[in-house]
Amino acid sequence: MLLKKRWLFTGGIFLLAAAAILLFYPYRYVLAMQDPFTDEILAYFPIKDTDHFQIKFTHSVHLSDVIEEYEINHEMIYPYQLVYEDTAIGMPSNAGEGETFEMKDGKYYISDLQGSFSEINLAVGQVRANHTIIYQNQSYLLKDYVGEGTSITITPTHESNWHLLKGVNIHER
Repeated sequence: MLLKKRWLFTGGIFLLAAAAILLFYPYRYVLAMQDPFTDEILAYFPIKDTDHFQIKFTHSVHLSDVIEEYEINHEMIYPYQLVYEDTAIGMPSNAGEGETFEMKDGKYYISDLQGSFSEINLAVGQVRANHTIIYQNQSYLLKDYVGEGTSITITPTHESNWHLLKGVNIHER
């Protein structure tokens, strides 16, 4: 009888520890849209290393679409490609060193982009920017998840289930 109680107690402790690990250990790899002032996760979706995502928006001057493509690797963001229609105000007219510039079907493409960063800071447009995240061929209009005019920080990070409870899993919505 004593052995049975000890076994039940040990089993209960094991289950409690396993539940705590699942809830509080930061094992979920996500692309998080966070409030830059509080680090609160407003929205997110699960990712894997070497995944690509795009940010699409309407340029405020040209009123044409701009697509920035990124690759995620080891909690860093690497610019991959930039696609746009006008080279005037605010857009590059050529590629930088080591990059490739070409025109196809009336659009400009800059690929082999250089550099990396840990986050992207973005103010979600209120009027016509229509900032959209494109991930795995699905489009997610950011203002629907974080609100128009909201400043966000986009970052690949490992989070616990507990920390993600308040945010919206965009990919499951």
